[in-house]
Amino acid sequence: LTESGSERAQLRTADPPHWGPRVSIMVKTQLSLLGACCLAFQARDVESKVESTTITFGGVGEASENSASWEYVTKFSFGLGASTYHVRVRELPSRYRPLLDGAKMSLEPYLDDNWPDALAEADPCRRRAHAKQVDPLVIGRQGEWGPWANAVIRQRVRSHVWYFALSACGADWVNNGTRTFELDFVAKQEGGSHLGVESRWAPYSSGLALLASTVFLRSFWRRSSQFVETMGTLHPVIWTLAAVMCSQYAAQIFHIWNLASLCSHGRGSAVLEVLAESLFTSGHVVQSSLLIMIAMGYTLTTSRLGDLSAYVPACAAVAVVHIVLVVLDHSQGDAAHDFTGHEGLKGGAFLALHLALFAWFWRAASSTAARGSLKVCAFLAKFRLAASFYFLAYPVAFFVVPAFAPYLRKPLMEFALTAAQVASNLWLASLFFDRGGTYYEASSLAASPLPGGSSRFFKDD
Repeated sequence: LTESGSERAQLRTADPPHWGPRVSIMVKTQLSLLGACCLAFQARDVESKVESTTITFGGVGEASENSASWEYVTKFSFGLGASTYHVRVRELPSRYRPLLDGAKMSLEPYLDDNWPDALAEADPCRRRAHAKQVDPLVIGRQGEWGPWANAVIRQRVRSHVWYFALSACGADWVNNGTRTFELDFVAKQEGGSHLGVESRWAPYSSGLALLASTVFLRSFWRRSSQFVETMGTLHPVIWTLAAVMCSQYAAQIFHIWNLASLCSHGRGSAVLEVLAESLFTSGHVVQSSLLIMIAMGYTLTTSRLGDLSAYVPACAAVAVVHIVLVVLDHSQGDAAHDFTGHEGLKGGAFLALHLALFAWFWRAASSTAARGSLKVCAFLAKFRLAASFYFLAYPVAFFVVPAFAPYLRKPLMEFALTAAQVASNLWLASLFFDRGGTYYEASSLAASPLPGGSSRFFKDD
């Protein structure tokens, strides 16, 4: 099967496919190195295909026949060269009499260029006209797998996303009640990799990202130790930033753990995947909350949270909502329109939350600047601009990334979000540890509890 459809795939009975083991901050040169390494692309949600799924066909009456005879199964982005996929199907036990030996359904592969035209057909059974081919699958009887069907996809022009659907259109058993089938689908790139073309660099970039994060955390720990030696204690804003980076580090470890499983045999752990994304989004919310608290005057017009502590539960609620959305999104499984993991309900809700946090931040910074000193106003002018890039990274990526080819959307989205997060970490670390910077001069970070240390007082302290 090729992009042009000039060659047909050979679907044939065969043995099952092989499933086996598959800064220091103050030093500019080091900061540049860490930034370059950390900004390297890292995909947190890798697409891989060794998949099992269930499909329900059938209904009662002729009117429901077509609508209950066609079902989207999965999609996969194949790269250049000769890629393969393998499919088998079996009927699951039901209250109906098992199908006779030799009963069949059809597998329909669609090229991404033809998929919108297929979905535009009101009658699902007419969609096969847009498929590259229609090939029969022999259904295994209840409890028994049918034979593997194997096919080759050759692509010479560019990478494509291929969509796969099962069809029972025209089958005589469709009208005789509802039946459920289990399907195994295995996809491989040329060379044997189970990773989609958008994730081909994930093993290398994830390892590089973990190494860079380790170096950065070590540098951060050293600078924190120097801060404690000078000031006597570690300021809460530094503790908060440390918690954010540790959360992101743990997320990267879980991601690499899951990625190792995907690379070896094509199956990952949904638990590890959810944990990784939940930790990353939680770190984002905590960092956003830290920016908002500083914009509200914490360390600038007051050295204590005081009344600002009332906003902490609201920030915690936002984090919980993010985690719930992540869990719900992963529980829904694969969807034909989902390429970045930020479409549908999850994407819309994330967009609304990011914009709400940005509006909260902007209003808080404006209010603090109106009542602050000249030093505070000068700092907030730069702070507000720099933080805006962080808050608006997601909304910009949300609207820009869909303009690219489907197989490019995931890496572009992940790169944008990772770049924003890493840049924010570097920027905040430089703010908190640069003793000659505008934030250090305008804030309470210079206040020391040690005898003879510097002090800074605010009217409400």
